[in-house]
Amino acid sequence: MDLSVIITTYNSPEWLEKVLTGYDMQSFKGFEVIIADDGSGDDTKKLVDACKKRLSYPISHVWHPDEGFRKCTILNKAILASATDYLVFTDGDCIPRMDFLEAHMQNRAKGYFLSGGYYMLPMDISNLIQEEDIRSGRCF
Repeated sequence: MDLSVIITTYNSPEWLEKVLTGYDMQSFKGFEVIIADDGSGDDTKKLVDACKKRLSYPISHVWHPDEGFRKCTILNKAILASATDYLVFTDGDCIPRMDFLEAHMQNRAKGYFLSGGYYMLPMDISNLIQEEDIRSGRCF
């Protein structure tokens, strides 16, 4: 593996599933995903367990109990759980384009950070995005 994707989440399994589907479609395949879970309930755990069985990349679920907003703490735990030196941080509601990780690999350089942006869709449009829209790239 060449890189680790760390995805933060909290009680949003429906969005996390869309994001994980986006990583299943990446043109670059040498990665792992670590879900940094800031205390979600059982629905997120069930989703992650199901995705581990059906998606094409390794997934780790790093969780701690919900004791208020402790995103930085769970991110530190996820970093420790990573298997690579190159880390990509993202949120559990940001669906990646098919070339997202390939662009990271092409542009990475020792001693530098890459930063990117996102396009926030209106909620009514976001709710329309289905698995096939992600797999086909139609939603991008």
